[in-house]
Amino acid sequence: MNELEHDLIEACAQLGCPICRLTEASVSRYLDALMYELVNDVEMRDRLRRSLGFCNTHAHQLLKSVGVSLGIGILYRDLVNTMLKQLEQVKFSSTRSLTLRAAREALDREQPSAATEPAVAALTPPEGCPACAYQAEKETRLLTVMLDSLQDERLRTALQASAGLCLPHLRRAFQFARDESAFETLVALARDRLTALRAELDEFIRKNDYRFRDEGFGPEGDSWRRAIAQIVGREGN
Repeated sequence: MNELEHDLIEACAQLGCPICRLTEASVSRYLDALMYELVNDVEMRDRLRRSLGFCNTHAHQLLKSVGVSLGIGILYRDLVNTMLKQLEQVKFSSTRSLTLRAAREALDREQPSAATEPAVAALTPPEGCPACAYQAEKETRLLTVMLDSLQDERLRTALQASAGLCLPHLRRAFQFARDESAFETLVALARDRLTALRAELDEFIRKNDYRFRDEGFGPEGDSWRRAIAQIVGREGN
């Protein structure tokens, strides 16, 4: 059993999608390492200028980390300076030569302005969030290891006892499934988990009826929260 397979089995014993949990932990380590070790790395700084830092999700994930305020300050001072340099160069372009488009804009105020297209382009990062790229790479590795190990009874049993894969990771797992057996195993696991979740939601809804409120809630009490995570994944993934 390799290390990732062992990690998957352990993650299955915890709440929520195991792929979500492992990628979230991996991205957290990546961001921490960047803040503590790579803030002044020339190549990393160039990469972050091209993306203007991180996406909304991963930038706010940084704010939840402890002891990284200085690293964030250094990094984002550089990014603010990059934006200022871009703003020094942007101009409002005349639309006189674009009479047809200008006429369309006049008729439809919700159309983007041709006059500010260069400014919009100058402030649009040419590359995406590096943490998103790292997350996608990690997810792909975990999913391929999972698919290759589905015949391992220990992993299959762990997956059966887990919350199962969330919909986004189930879709991605389907993308990498190379044989019918693995595909059918994924479908069976998902159907079992969703059937159980639907039953819990039915019970949660029933107990919200005034006639049955005195029964109190059991494990189904948070099924509505778990249903959201099942459809969209854990927050930030």
